[in-house]
Amino acid sequence: MTAYKSEERISYQTLKEWALDSYYDGCRDHALMQGWSHEQVWGFVSYSFEEGFARPVENLMWHVILLVLSGGWHGEIERNSRGFISTIMVEYGLERLLVDVPVDEVEVFRHDLKILRLG
Repeated sequence: MTAYKSEERISYQTLKEWALDSYYDGCRDHALMQGWSHEQVWGFVSYSFEEGFARPVENLMWHVILLVLSGGWHGEIERNSRGFISTIMVEYGLERLLVDVPVDEVEVFRHDLKILRLG
């Protein structure tokens, strides 16, 4: 499998929609019908794009979304997510990652980072 590629950068809103669609499907098809735990549903969402995305900013945003969906209920998932997010931010620099992102999208993303104590 290769990273998901798109001609244009995938917006934070679109990534959230994809994640929530996958989360909904996981809850409907697996949690309710097969007794999956929240952690298993989270894994289902994560697996949806396990190869990541073409752009580092998309990967950063995806992992912030996954962290939010983990709900803080799973210590190892939270630690791993925070570690991955920190690694991307250190490697590329948050300002550089967000340079071509529209201002309104940056505001929403930075708000989420602030709530999560990541930025």
